[in-house]
Amino acid sequence: MIGILLVLSVAVGLAMLMRFSDGNVALLWPPYRVDVSMNLVLLALFALFALLHLILLALSNAVDLPQRVRQYRERRSREAALAGLRDGLIAYNEGRYGRAERLLQPALGQPDLAGAAALIGARAAHRLREPERVERWLESAGAEKPTTNAALMCRAEMAVEDQRPADALNAVERLHSRGARHIQALRLALRAHEQSGNWQAVLQTVRQLHKREALHPSVVRGLTIRALRELVAQRGDDAHALRELLASLTAAERDIDEVVEAVARALDRAGQGEQAATLLSGILDKRLAERLVPVYASLAALDARKRLRSIETWRQRHGDRAAFTIAAGRLCAAEGLWGKAEEFFKVAEAQSPSRETRALLAHLYEQLGRHAEALHYWRLAATDGMDNPLSERPLAPLMADGHAYPPVTPDTPDPV
Repeated sequence: MIGILLVLSVAVGLAMLMRFSDGNVALLWPPYRVDVSMNLVLLALFALFALLHLILLALSNAVDLPQRVRQYRERRSREAALAGLRDGLIAYNEGRYGRAERLLQPALGQPDLAGAAALIGARAAHRLREPERVERWLESAGAEKPTTNAALMCRAEMAVEDQRPADALNAVERLHSRGARHIQALRLALRAHEQSGNWQAVLQTVRQLHKREALHPSVVRGLTIRALRELVAQRGDDAHALRELLASLTAAERDIDEVVEAVARALDRAGQGEQAATLLSGILDKRLAERLVPVYASLAALDARKRLRSIETWRQRHGDRAAFTIAAGRLCAAEGLWGKAEEFFKVAEAQSPSRETRALLAHLYEQLGRHAEALHYWRLAATDGMDNPLSERPLAPLMADGHAYPPVTPDTPDPV
């Protein structure tokens, strides 16, 4: 409405202006002469300008038509690629992996989307257990500079999932050679070393991740214990190798009871009982470590009475615990001190009733010829942990067809 008013206003203004224009324009073309009013000349010039403008605009559009068509096609192709990438990602997360691969194909034609689409396609093909297609997708992703590192990470992760530690470590090494040292890459390397049984590398990687606080402390402890136990087992009875391993441990690793136990038992088997006793005593002198008490008591390289005195010292220092009384009882029994052994076992039974203490008492009474008491404790040991040895509801007898008899009530006739 406002536009129409403006046009009418301009038209009225031009009409009023032309009323006051008395000029003429003479066109001479011998032998002709044409006199035209100034207003008509101005209108003709304006019309000619408009006509030339339209002609030039049409020519420009005709010249630019191929480029405009190309831009339109590129725009449609990009829109299709973006839609394919979006729908492919949705299909992948829905678990429709074959559909995801098909939907991602248009995105491969866009240089800035090809790498991301190839990574999703590789994971989809991996879920379908298609290694050849996985390799093609990963090669496509690796060819794009922005996704080269991501392709290597994806390759390492898939290799770990497929139990191919050598391929996983190769991918991680290539990633490190490019200057990328991610925490996730270290985690993948840790799993690959664990799969390959390289426990020294597992221990080193765990230490690196622990420094970066990238693993939960309980996970660090569990992996450290497992790695060091395996390393101790690999060294067997080689006392020199065991001492080197012990010297390479950090202070925190030497303070783990399970590690100390494994090293001490290995040293004892290697004939280094004195060194094992020193290692165990260093821990037990500082703190209570009930797990290490029976290990110390089993060291045959030390005199039994010396072991007994040390255990009594720790018992007075750390409190009267069942671990100390059981170890003392075992040593007394080994030395033939039956009365003291019985006293210690009785105290341990009172402190913490368990199958172990009852079995020890039963075995002790068998040695002493007190069979009735031995049988009593053997029964207690056999039923330890059972709330009621006899079931409160005995099994129902079966009929000839394999089904149980129905429950008998006053109103139920005899099934026979």
